[in-house]
Amino acid sequence: MIPASSPKSSFKMKVRRAMPQILAVMVKNCLMLSFGMNLGYSTVLIGGVPQKSSGEFGNVSENQVSWLGSTTLLTILIGSLFSGLATQPLGRKRSMQLITIPFIICWIIFHYASQMWHLYFALAIMGIFGGLVEAPFSAYVSEITQPYLRGILSITGSLSALIGILIQFILGTFQPWRTCALISCAFPILTFILFCFVPESPYWLLLNGKVEEAKMNLAWLRGWTTIEDIGYEIDEMAKRYVKDDFTVKKSKFESYRHFLKKSFIWPFGLATFMFALANFTGASTLQTYAISIFATLRVPIDTYYATILLGLSQLVASLIGAALIHVIGKRLLLFISLVGICICNVLLATYAYVIDAKYIILVSDNTTEQNLGTDVYTWVPLMLLISLTCIDHIGNNLIPWVIIGEIFSYETRLSACGFASSASYLLNFLSNNMFLRIVSTITIPGMYYLYGGISFVGVIVLYFALPETEGKTLEEIADHFHGVSKLDNKVRRNTKDISKACGNDNPSFSNDSRIAFEDESVSHL
Repeated sequence: MIPASSPKSSFKMKVRRAMPQILAVMVKNCLMLSFGMNLGYSTVLIGGVPQKSSGEFGNVSENQVSWLGSTTLLTILIGSLFSGLATQPLGRKRSMQLITIPFIICWIIFHYASQMWHLYFALAIMGIFGGLVEAPFSAYVSEITQPYLRGILSITGSLSALIGILIQFILGTFQPWRTCALISCAFPILTFILFCFVPESPYWLLLNGKVEEAKMNLAWLRGWTTIEDIGYEIDEMAKRYVKDDFTVKKSKFESYRHFLKKSFIWPFGLATFMFALANFTGASTLQTYAISIFATLRVPIDTYYATILLGLSQLVASLIGAALIHVIGKRLLLFISLVGICICNVLLATYAYVIDAKYIILVSDNTTEQNLGTDVYTWVPLMLLISLTCIDHIGNNLIPWVIIGEIFSYETRLSACGFASSASYLLNFLSNNMFLRIVSTITIPGMYYLYGGISFVGVIVLYFALPETEGKTLEEIADHFHGVSKLDNKVRRNTKDISKACGNDNPSFSNDSRIAFEDESVSHL
């Protein structure tokens, strides 16, 4: 018999506890993969619809094509804004499950579309319901996972969306756009079925007075154990949620008062600032105007091949970020990312100044006539642009989406996640919409020097404003933003006894309630 305190028993216990949380998040990630395929489908439509315009949709104008690419982005913003309010009554899990139904309907509309308004209608509906998923997605992950898993599992959502976009691009390369829609329909169908096998958030159940169901779901999430074995964690949750006034029926006015408190205003301002950094430091506009930027800076390879390289680097960098976040924490990883972005932007601005590249060249083909030949220096802009997007996706692009699921109090979390997501999409729209006009005013070197300056300012502001949340409980984070206590800037790794910090004395392991992980912490800035 293996002693309860042996390394093998401890490892087995950790795997047992982590597995149901990982499975639940992976089911949620199937929805994010479907969402990513929705985002990628606009590109497939733009490449496919005009080619057959004479036989199917008449004469498709450039304005109509532009709406194919922008309709989803605009309606996602609307959906995100009302995400929390619309999905709170249904619960986190049920909301995400039901959102797959309009996705399925939209894919069918795409397949049988015979007029342009059919495409616009499906894109708009897909965007609205894609926006509605933002709040339950962020809240669900933060509420079902333990602190030591929360960071890395939160990042998997962004990775899943990137994979969904990549899958759609691959489908669009080899299949007509109608066939792509039919194949894509299978993903939300599978997701709907899988959601039948994962539990609802225990937090949401407690907030709605469903205590017994909350106990059963928490037992499932903590290693498929019994209700008795999660007694400590459920008791701690119940003290905070069941006895709180928020769990009692009250007027809408009383509920809205939470949005006027410091516990909402402070973290919402922090999240909005972080999303501003994610959208106004160069990587966001690079993704949108990649072909034109590559052509303007005269990269030595085909601009479309360079764009593929850009997309692959984003995915790889996101994987690296997911691996690092639990090792060095969100705070330090974000600082490293912003400093790297600042350096890349300054070097890009200097290079553009040296080669006298002042304004963006808008190209409509894949020629590379303007490239500088085989000189080694022509590789500099390509390497800097790829480095910029990699460093951005390692931290600056990912961490804000993880943070919003942690920093809001339970009273406002669902709606606040939706508001923050909506702010992100609005900032994304503004950064891309204003990019060409700003460049025409201050030139490309000025634009990238500005991006570098914003990154530098971001490091200074976040040094004082951003606490380290990695490994901390949601209650500790909430107390920090309530002003009750203050978080330190250390990454916590299992500093409490398993039965308390992880909420489980699982009888599947002999005497595991006596096992405690070694107290580890990594001090950061």
